[in-house]
Amino acid sequence: MSTFIDPYPYQEQVAKNLLKGQSIVLQAPTGAGKTAAALLPFLHAQKNFPADQFPRKCIYSVPMKVLANQFEAEYKNIIRRYGWQDDLRVKVQTGDRPEDASFEGDLIFTTIDQTLSSFLNIPYGLGNRLANLNAGAIMSSYLVFDELHLYDPDTTLPTTLEMLKIFRGITPFIVMTATFSSSMLQELADLLGAVVVPDPEQPGERRAMESIGSQVGKDRRFYAEQGQLTADSILSHNVKRTICICNTVRSAQKLYDDLHDALRHRGDTETELHLLHSRFYKEDRQRKEEWIRDNFGVSQKKYTGKRLIQIATQVIEVGVDATCDVLHTELAPASSLLQRAGRCARRENEIGRVYIYLPRNEETGEPNFAPYFLEAKAKQTERGRLLCEATWTAVNTPQFTDIHMSFSQEQALIDAVHTPVDQAIMRELGHISYNRRDKILSTMRNPVEGRGSASELIRDVDNRFVFVHPHPDQDEKLLTNPWTYEGFGLYPGMIFRECKELLEQVDSDTPWMIRGAHPIKDGEGSARDEETSARERTQYKWPIIAEGDVYKTAVIAVHPHLVQYDIERGFRFALSNGTHTSPLSKKKKNWERYSYRRETYDEHVAGLFAAYQHGRSQHKPLKDEIAYVVNRLENHHPQFQLSPGQIDQMLRAMFACHDLGKLDVKWQKWAYNWQNGEAHRFYGADALVPSHYMAAHTDYNPNDKAQREAQKKIQTKRPNHAGESAIAAASLFDKLCGESDALYKAGMTAVFRHHTPTASSYESYKLHSAALSAIQAALEAVACTASWIDHIEVQMVAGEPLGDVLIEFDNRHLPETLLYFLLVRVLRLADQRSQSV
Repeated sequence: MSTFIDPYPYQEQVAKNLLKGQSIVLQAPTGAGKTAAALLPFLHAQKNFPADQFPRKCIYSVPMKVLANQFEAEYKNIIRRYGWQDDLRVKVQTGDRPEDASFEGDLIFTTIDQTLSSFLNIPYGLGNRLANLNAGAIMSSYLVFDELHLYDPDTTLPTTLEMLKIFRGITPFIVMTATFSSSMLQELADLLGAVVVPDPEQPGERRAMESIGSQVGKDRRFYAEQGQLTADSILSHNVKRTICICNTVRSAQKLYDDLHDALRHRGDTETELHLLHSRFYKEDRQRKEEWIRDNFGVSQKKYTGKRLIQIATQVIEVGVDATCDVLHTELAPASSLLQRAGRCARRENEIGRVYIYLPRNEETGEPNFAPYFLEAKAKQTERGRLLCEATWTAVNTPQFTDIHMSFSQEQALIDAVHTPVDQAIMRELGHISYNRRDKILSTMRNPVEGRGSASELIRDVDNRFVFVHPHPDQDEKLLTNPWTYEGFGLYPGMIFRECKELLEQVDSDTPWMIRGAHPIKDGEGSARDEETSARERTQYKWPIIAEGDVYKTAVIAVHPHLVQYDIERGFRFALSNGTHTSPLSKKKKNWERYSYRRETYDEHVAGLFAAYQHGRSQHKPLKDEIAYVVNRLENHHPQFQLSPGQIDQMLRAMFACHDLGKLDVKWQKWAYNWQNGEAHRFYGADALVPSHYMAAHTDYNPNDKAQREAQKKIQTKRPNHAGESAIAAASLFDKLCGESDALYKAGMTAVFRHHTPTASSYESYKLHSAALSAIQAALEAVACTASWIDHIEVQMVAGEPLGDVLIEFDNRHLPETLLYFLLVRVLRLADQRSQSV
């Protein structure tokens, strides 16, 4: 591979396999350059390969929002290091940074939740009317899945693997982890048709990874401690920088308080003590993470400052670049334990010691494995208990005590602890595979109903959003958006317990304890037509609820008298003077409305074709975005029954025909009356059009309240057109698709649903007398054969069955489902971009 760098041998191995179409399962230690290994082939292909030889888009999925930001920064470092110009549109798409909800960037760092929801036709970043927009992006991209060991094995992991099985041989992907057992790695590779790097049959390849990057000259050792993690056990180690990781926020806050008191008792005013967990507001947490990077980010040799102690929870396991001399940690499963240990002696030639403590129940003295094992959810969390017990047994053996934990030693620990559980997980995945695929396709079938499947297919997060406010029922902002203020995700059982403990202590100055957000009415509103919807936002009320009702309520406001918050300790339930209120969230939601300018039918079609063929505005050609997957489907997958160039031909026909229903007599009458009536009033004489003007769009700015009101007052509703367009083009599509029934149904469904993904009916129509000349001009605009016009139906009566027209979303018809997502994405994006300059 010709690049500006000299890659590590394993990076070159990854690149060679990916660039010849082979997918990868990669295991590499912290600091070994996994991100570079994943991105260098993509960057190389961008510079040196034609669009049909490697995908032009990369979607980089991670399990946590903070990692998306970290990898974006790491990518920029790669560009600077290798001297490459950053000419890609790099985006982050997370709940905190919703920069690219439609996945239109070239390199997108996102969470696995965003990726899976898009694949499932229920994208978190888009509403129901755009639900079918993103699946085609997932299908046509180079896919990177990092930190795979953090994917929930009951929800996220099986759906991810089923998706990759569906995409096997269609688009290249790489899954990366530092902590899977050897058997799990090989079974994943066999399941997905991928290659394991480093090769498990070549022990020398694994040993070679111990001599690269941050692994060089390192000495990091584990010690199992029989006592509890206390202030005294931490202060007994007199080192420059210490990190302590607790399993719960409550234990982290208690340890912070104990250490604070112990330092004060000793008269130690030099040591700096800090706390980080998930219950700090965004700006406070960002400042704390920045402080950690500034003070724990430099190597041991370079750090010359005062003594530092950082208390944290699992939030520091990933996404925080830090190194320390000594790490104290409560017991966790081996995979998490190794993630934590990655914050100790992180750089090359560093020495670190990791002390592991078994937390115990204060009342019974029994081991406390929360949050990995919870008594209230014993059946669901039994796997966590088994892993914790096996990890504690392993770290108490000579094999893992006072011995440098090299990459090979870490793998030995993972194999000793995780192999039985990993094997059980893989067996379960095999048993549920068919049912999982059936559930996936069922979710795709109806995005509105399908959103209820997210907890089963993506992530089962049993959290409630909690914020602090004295009068939520009187705050106008909260009447339409319960997420107006910053807050925290808390388990309902914990909220219940804390409120119950405080119940007997509150006085008459606390008129209520918790209120819950209850929707008053459905927020979808009713669309006036397919193309322009007058959306109404959900209205909420905030009744007082009993502590037991937290299980039924998604968003909860807590009275300020029940809460304490400060920048040192964060949020906690405790009686206070009631002065604290949660800050306003700075996250912005775009309720975007598109403006239209008047254009003829053939002008509109030409705009779509330009977006596809050449690109529009800041966007690159859609043809290039899908070139690789089109090549794979047409030349390497006979089950699709496609010939070279057939998808391109179909798309041209779709561009020319997708709005045929607008050439209906009724639709053109509506457009003529609007243009020569209300539009004339708003835009002047330039808005006037003759009777033979075949409009695809009228002048309309929905951001202008007066124009919105004017359109509402029109007595005649604008006719629908998408289903009518598909029916009008059915004979033409049938002729073009030949033997490929999958392409025919996919194209028909894409046109039928290019405004709403659940459309399933059409009305009678009759094309305007001037329509044929407009269609002729449209066919010329997409460089298609003029004789195609002979296959377009000029009139149709509603009532024909659609069983042979629309796709069925089941495993027997998977090829047409995949083709549909590809075609509908291109059509919808081209339609959106058609009027951009």
